[in-house]
Amino acid sequence: MVYVGFSTPRRWNPLSALIRAMMRSSVSHAWLLVEDPAFQLRLVLEAHTTGFRLVSFARFVRDNRVVALVEPGHPIDPGLPEAGGWLGDQFDVLGLFGIFLALVGRWFSRKRWKNPFTSTHALFCSEAVVRVLQAAHYPGAERLEDETTTPQDLLDFLGRGEGCRVTRGERLNLWTHLRASGRARAPRPARPVPAPV
Repeated sequence: MVYVGFSTPRRWNPLSALIRAMMRSSVSHAWLLVEDPAFQLRLVLEAHTTGFRLVSFARFVRDNRVVALVEPGHPIDPGLPEAGGWLGDQFDVLGLFGIFLALVGRWFSRKRWKNPFTSTHALFCSEAVVRVLQAAHYPGAERLEDETTTPQDLLDFLGRGEGCRVTRGERLNLWTHLRASGRARAPRPARPVPAPV
């Protein structure tokens, strides 16, 4: 099972604050949560300022507050091989600036503006998730524009999807929610008790 996650940084971040203010949004980051059978871990696949990467979910939540987790109504696993080819790609700083220009245009004119700085060799967060949805032939994803879709747009799109289950805020108990929906990890073996001396 692959989930789509939405978050904000735990510490104040000017970029996150600007994204949320411009979009009147509770989220500023979108990513994928993947069960990895080889490592038997939950991994986050994300476009990060250091590049497109995989990081353990336990490490991710140290720096990020998960606002919503979406269990898609249709499988998005088929899009993961495409995303694997992006590992190590640069973060799309220029494209992110372009999305800000598009948002400013949308804010003043209420019409959809195109991102003037598109790139095929760099990604920002919601762009990566949109491309995975499109590679997985997710219903309706072909209408999303990868270079102008914001994390809030993506959350709204998935929230309207048939069969999607969105868990938000205080109701989101990640470990219980994930264990109930996906495979439970094997329990840790008991520690050996030392023999009395």
